[in-house]
Amino acid sequence: MKVHLLIFLLLLAFFTTAYSQEKQKAVKFLPDLHYFDPLILDPVECQSFGSLYAYWEGAYWKDLIYSPLALGFQLPVVQWDMGDYGFEIGFMATVFFQFEFVEPGSIFQVNLISTDFKAGIPFVFRKKRFSLRAALYHVSSHFSEEYIIRNWITGFGENRNTYNAVDIHASWKFEKMRYYGGVGMAFISPYNRGFWKFQGGFLFRSPVKEGSKFNYIAGADFQVLQETKWSLNTQLGAGIELAIRPNRTFQVMLQYFGGNLPYSQYTHLKVQYLGVSLIGHPF
Repeated sequence: MKVHLLIFLLLLAFFTTAYSQEKQKAVKFLPDLHYFDPLILDPVECQSFGSLYAYWEGAYWKDLIYSPLALGFQLPVVQWDMGDYGFEIGFMATVFFQFEFVEPGSIFQVNLISTDFKAGIPFVFRKKRFSLRAALYHVSSHFSEEYIIRNWITGFGENRNTYNAVDIHASWKFEKMRYYGGVGMAFISPYNRGFWKFQGGFLFRSPVKEGSKFNYIAGADFQVLQETKWSLNTQLGAGIELAIRPNRTFQVMLQYFGGNLPYSQYTHLKVQYLGVSLIGHPF
């Protein structure tokens, strides 16, 4: 634990020293421009979305509609703009809900399965097309009361989806492509969660026509976690984006996910889901 606190303090000291040493800096509070754009196809990125999916566990299709929903954002709080490069400190938070639409017998039900919380502080460095984000955050997962009652849960199990972590991501934009990769380190977990996570992906974005606020968008996100024995999680997506301004965007995407369930306390489950998602970034 002391090692991880030391890492955080070193990161904080690095950014604080960089800020204090710059004599010519433009300080912006609550700026419009993000130095690190959200990773749209990361299922646990801090953003808002609502989805409707057909759902499989292993190779078996389940007679239900799986509907994850998230209410969240990434907010730059202060930026130090030095022209070709700059620094940013922000705040990010999201509440992830997982619903199922089922019809047991003749009764149609919309059941809340679980609620996950994520909140953290990102530190960002940008230089032209390159940006680097180091984020310290907390995650916790909680079954809903109706799920507990419906499934006769009477005791506590291992909630391995409650932990603190540091993620470091690098992003590089080249014309219509964005490439990114990163590493995550989980710590302070009550059930000794696997420490390492590795992630990479890309995003293609191109205007529907010159000057349009609508873009074609497509990409993929890949993750492997020590917690799930290094099995590959893949999320693919393609659709249309409305860019009201550079950081206020909305996407409608056809998405596919295959791998370990990224939400709730059931991250050991091998699942697939396919459907439509509406994604939004309010800030």
